[in-house]
Amino acid sequence: MKQLFLFQVGVWLLALFTFRPAAIAGDGDFGSAEPFKAGDTVCFIGDSITRGGNYLSYIQLFYTTRFPERKIQFWNCGVGGDTSGNIVSNETFRLNVDILSHRPTAAVIMLGMNDIGHRDYGPDQSGPEVEKRRQHSLDMYEQNMRKLISVLQQSGARLILITPSIYDETTKLEKAKPNAGVGRSAALAVCAEKVRQWSSEYHTGLVNFQEVMNAVTSREQAKDPAFTIVGPDRVHPGAVGHLIMAYTFLKAQGMPREVARVAVDARNAVAAGAANCEITGVKAMAAGVEFDCLEKALPFVPTQETQPALALVPFEQDLSQEPLSITGLELGRYELQIDGQIVGEYTAAELQNGVNLAQNEKTPQHRQAATAAKINYDRTQAVGHLRVVAEQYYTLSRQKVDLADRAAVEKALAERFAEVKAVSKPLDPIAEQLLSDPETPAKLEAKLQALSDAFEKACQPQKHRFAVRKKS
Repeated sequence: MKQLFLFQVGVWLLALFTFRPAAIAGDGDFGSAEPFKAGDTVCFIGDSITRGGNYLSYIQLFYTTRFPERKIQFWNCGVGGDTSGNIVSNETFRLNVDILSHRPTAAVIMLGMNDIGHRDYGPDQSGPEVEKRRQHSLDMYEQNMRKLISVLQQSGARLILITPSIYDETTKLEKAKPNAGVGRSAALAVCAEKVRQWSSEYHTGLVNFQEVMNAVTSREQAKDPAFTIVGPDRVHPGAVGHLIMAYTFLKAQGMPREVARVAVDARNAVAAGAANCEITGVKAMAAGVEFDCLEKALPFVPTQETQPALALVPFEQDLSQEPLSITGLELGRYELQIDGQIVGEYTAAELQNGVNLAQNEKTPQHRQAATAAKINYDRTQAVGHLRVVAEQYYTLSRQKVDLADRAAVEKALAERFAEVKAVSKPLDPIAEQLLSDPETPAKLEAKLQALSDAFEKACQPQKHRFAVRKKS
């Protein structure tokens, strides 16, 4: 895996030169985007919502478990508080080092939350001058997004544009920020419409985060006014919101419903209608059947904190099915073993119709996928630490600090940190390490590399021995 940052001065200088909730009526609501290909390098560009890494992490987990052979590299290029204008005005670091140095073959852009100018939507903001500033922000968003789209397309990257995630003005959550920025949702709706227009004009992929998130929010707040998939600050989605975003993204890309289809004719001892797996060694017995199966993918295992999202969107129904179908069995109840461990009991009729293994926590496939999900979580945390480093260098670059001059960098960082501490704001420990230990970026990258290697290894398919035996 290539390095996230080119921290050595010389290298840096080179870089510079089925069931569906009623509110989600049809597949068109998700948008339409080309799936990522084998060998792709994908940069996700955005603000703090992308920088947090969750929806990107879930997308990466899905791709790596579902298509382990594709070897896709995913790069988090999100920065807290960022805008399209800040990005296109900072070629030195943000564009050339933080994004384009990865040589992306595909790029995903979600911006707008900060571009609309939050201060112009406060409770005391009204009148012609405020409206003029609001319109100026939207005009600049269009101008800068067009520049960013053009730069990325000129680099050769295929683009996917995402409509901005929502600002929840309407939740009655007791802890929600009391002074809701009335009008921000409408401004983001304007941004979303612009994104849809650009997608058509520039022939890019499109993913409708805003539309799906608004649909879920409206449906659920009709039942519970305190509902939100965003959170108390009305801006940043929690884990539930991020899984809904990942679901929307994967649906827009037309991801397959099935992990694999394991199908065997017990009477004739042959595979029958299997898909995305290799079935060998089928052995018919008077009381059942045995066989080996190598599924070419793993199920998607949601983290505990994302579980409530499964009641809001049909993620498992639409994207995580692993049917096991055994035909030709005599009537009766059967015990299913995988690798010698009992994972369930089913009737012959249930097995003939197909039972879904994807959510069966007793299977070795599910346990392997859960291990991969845990490593992916740790890997995402490591990425977050590197994003702290990126944000520091991005700020210095915008202040015209020569990033190739270590002494100038240390001086600027020390001054910034002193200002932060003077107003009693917490300072990220990773940022402090960046000043005290010049090797911090390299150490963080080494940790990320190790976790990435472990994650890829954990997602590799394994052969399992299935046994279906009639209970006496």
